[in-house]
Amino acid sequence: MRRPLIALGLDAFDPKLLEAWVDAGELPVLARLMREGTYVRQQNVALNRTENSWLTLLQGCEPEDSQEWGHQDYLAGEYRQVERASYQFSRFAPFYAMPKRRVAVFDLPLTGLVDGVDGVQLLGWGTEVNQILRASSPPGLMDDLIAQHGRHPLYDTINHAANGDEVLSYRMPCLYDAALMRETRDVLVDATKRRTAIIAELMAQERWDLLMAVYAEIHTAGHLLWHHGRAHPAAAKGGEAEDYLLDVAKEIDRSIGQLMEAMPDDTDLALFSPHGMQSNSIDVNSMLYLPEMVYRWSSGHAAFQGDTSDAPPPHSDVFGHWSDAVRNLRSPHGLTVLTNTELRATGDEPTDWDPADWFRPLWPEMKAFVLPGYSEGLIRINVAGRDGACGISPGDFDAVCAELTELAMGMVDARTGQPLADRVLRVRPDPFAAGTPEAAADLIVVWREDCNADCVDHPGLGRIGPVPFFRSGGHATTGFFLGRGARFAAGLRLPEVRTEDVTATFYAMLDVAPPEHVKGSPIGMETVTA
Repeated sequence: MRRPLIALGLDAFDPKLLEAWVDAGELPVLARLMREGTYVRQQNVALNRTENSWLTLLQGCEPEDSQEWGHQDYLAGEYRQVERASYQFSRFAPFYAMPKRRVAVFDLPLTGLVDGVDGVQLLGWGTEVNQILRASSPPGLMDDLIAQHGRHPLYDTINHAANGDEVLSYRMPCLYDAALMRETRDVLVDATKRRTAIIAELMAQERWDLLMAVYAEIHTAGHLLWHHGRAHPAAAKGGEAEDYLLDVAKEIDRSIGQLMEAMPDDTDLALFSPHGMQSNSIDVNSMLYLPEMVYRWSSGHAAFQGDTSDAPPPHSDVFGHWSDAVRNLRSPHGLTVLTNTELRATGDEPTDWDPADWFRPLWPEMKAFVLPGYSEGLIRINVAGRDGACGISPGDFDAVCAELTELAMGMVDARTGQPLADRVLRVRPDPFAAGTPEAAADLIVVWREDCNADCVDHPGLGRIGPVPFFRSGGHATTGFFLGRGARFAAGLRLPEVRTEDVTATFYAMLDVAPPEHVKGSPIGMETVTA
């Protein structure tokens, strides 16, 4: 009889933290699994890390092969960016859509219902993404689940897309409110218990060939609670010595232990995350500093204020939603031009909380602008004849690329003088070249990972801030895989692998030959050939 596989995603659980807490005796169940199984770190894509990490794992190949980079599309000629609530899977279906295997999937992020799954798809109870697409197959299964276990206690702001789909989100709590951070920790612990009960119920329904479920709570905790127990500038105001992130990890550890007690003895178990977490050096850079600096360069005006004294800038001490705090930093000029700043609840403008999106009505008149995103800084040059009737002359493209590269590399932390950018990548040689598919951007600003700035200076464009931090934890490219079962050696730790190798491992554990586009090799296993 084929051995069932239960695959549990511990979404964005940083492997360095995981290993340290296991070694310190904080996570006894995970420590036991490491003794009984094979463990390895895995490396995902470096660019667009937030948008693409799960996509790489689900398809088993990098974006150059899938021709799909994340879930955002820039519509050239319309000066508009569209953000979808799920991946398109336009070339390759997710690996679990396979014949002759009974499958149940629960809460995979950025994933909608797909054809070819023999079993159950239960999506959007609560995943850590900007838009949570709620759907199930069979159709009434999600309603039954909510009736029994309740809605997710955090991700439960319900909108509806234009096509009627139910789309959820959650309002980001203020990092500087210590009481609210404790409450968030408690909510995530409660949600973890509810999620475990749902997974246990799915386990009891059938002997699935594959049951794949994801714990999103450790992902959310990493974003919001990183500064509690770890070094981060936000800890000066809102952090405490108590490690709230560890509290959530401990509950997940206990939950895995409960599930293991209920698993059949012949079950193979895989724990994994396609990415990790680290101190956040991305969000405010891409969402505020770069869009504002590019606007200043383009227009000669400042839309956001900056402290102008010669003294060291004061620390931000703001309570409330981050977008509200940033909105209040608009300059007198910004108050007249940044009018697209009110949060809506219609679901058709999913990035309306992002200051980079507030400049969107001004894009047709700007020489360049920053596309909203969650990873690198994405600069699109407004080229006449490509983006609209106005814009720079195509012959000036090289010169503008050089100017904007110098602009990005000139931004520094106002407190330390440390540069924010590590490098700037040019995407295409000329504005009409196809370029590479990773972004509609012409320039990609890669931020340094060792710089967390709440106030930024530029030698020619002035100061922005101080600004409160949005999320204290940000995405890292390194995740992990831990396999226990007949095919894995006990206590084995292997060198780093690629995310595609994790996908290939799932195929091997299910005794299914992978399709040609899956480039990885099974981890610690013989390759399946039939």
